[in-house]
Amino acid sequence: MKRLWVLGLFLIVAGCSDDAASEMEPPADDVVLRVVVGSDVAADWTLPDLEDAAPFTELTADGDVQSGPLLLDVLAASGLEDWTSGEVVGMGEGRVYEVGLDISSNEVDDGWILDVTNKGTLKLAAVDLPRQNWVRDVGEIRFP
Repeated sequence: MKRLWVLGLFLIVAGCSDDAASEMEPPADDVVLRVVVGSDVAADWTLPDLEDAAPFTELTADGDVQSGPLLLDVLAASGLEDWTSGEVVGMGEGRVYEVGLDISSNEVDDGWILDVTNKGTLKLAAVDLPRQNWVRDVGEIRFP
């Protein structure tokens, strides 16, 4: 019984930690992508706003045509001109677990795209990125 009490106390304390991400307001229902710098929201994007801010294009990656804004254009529209590393967060292949892909400014180029899927979500794909590393249902891009 004592172990359960200690475990419960740990979970309460862990749940009350001063995590910057938990202090942010959740995005509105129509937001498909949030860009976070440190503990601040740099941009919340809906699909129509994203299309107005970053030109949609097509490119072929792993034999499939991807259509949407280039990652670099989205970052620039979000106010990130000078960055070194970040993390793209979405869902895994089975869409039941969260995954993160670390990105570096020296590897991201015009071959990286946020494909707009048939479901209206975003998928990070890249010409030089193996398909198994693509991030589906991207919801957030974080920068330290």
